[in-house]
Amino acid sequence: MAVALPLALLAAALIALFAVPTQTPLLGLDHGGFARLAFGVAFLTWMLLSWARRAGPGAFARILGGAAIWTAIILGLTGLYAYRFEVSDVADRVMAELLPGEPQIGKGGEVIVAQRMNGQFVIPARVDGARVTFLFDTGASSVVLRAEDAKRIGLDASGLDFDVGVVTANGAAMAAETRIGEIALGPIVVRNVPALVARPGALDESLIGMSFLERLQSYTVERGRLILKGK
Repeated sequence: MAVALPLALLAAALIALFAVPTQTPLLGLDHGGFARLAFGVAFLTWMLLSWARRAGPGAFARILGGAAIWTAIILGLTGLYAYRFEVSDVADRVMAELLPGEPQIGKGGEVIVAQRMNGQFVIPARVDGARVTFLFDTGASSVVLRAEDAKRIGLDASGLDFDVGVVTANGAAMAAETRIGEIALGPIVVRNVPALVARPGALDESLIGMSFLERLQSYTVERGRLILKGK
C-alpha cells in the first residue's frame, strides 16, 4: 500500500495532464506546476505511509485524518487562488453594500467605484461643495438632481421652470433646466455642467448622466468596477 497509493496518485495526475488541453489550467496551475504538485503529493504520501507502516495501525489512522485535513486546506487555498479575481469582485460588492463611502483613487488619478449587489454603481460626489450621491446612468442624457439634492447645493426650486419631460424609474416627470458650477469625484472635477432638477418625489436618487460623463477622458466597467478617468 505504501507504494500503490502514490503510484495511483501519479497515474491519475498523468491521465489529467493528457486529458486536459495544455493551455487549460489544472487546479489553477499550468501543466508544469500541476505535475510538480502531483509528484510532491505522491512523494509525501509515500513517506507518510512508509512511516505509518512502521509505527502501527493507530498511528496510521491519525496520519490519515491529518492528511485529509491538510488536503482539504491545500485544495481550498488552491481554489481560492484560482478564483481570486471572482472572490475579490464579490468581496468588493459586499463591502460597497455594507460600507458605502468614498470611491477608491487609482495610481493614475482614476476614480474606481465597486458595483453594488443589485448591479448599480453608487457614486458619492461633491456638487458645489455639498455632498450628493449619484447613480451612474449612461441612459440619462444629463445629470439629474433630486429636488432635495438641488436644495442642498443652494438651488431655489421655486424659481425654476419645470417644463422638460423626463422618464425616471418612477415614471414620466417634469424637470427644470439648470447648470451646476462644479461636480467633483475625488480628483476629477468638471465645471459648468448642464443639469436637470426633478420635481419633488420624482427620483429616489440623483443621476449622473452624459452631460458629465462625456466631459471625461473615459469611463469603463471592468469586472464589477466602474473606472472613471478625468481629462
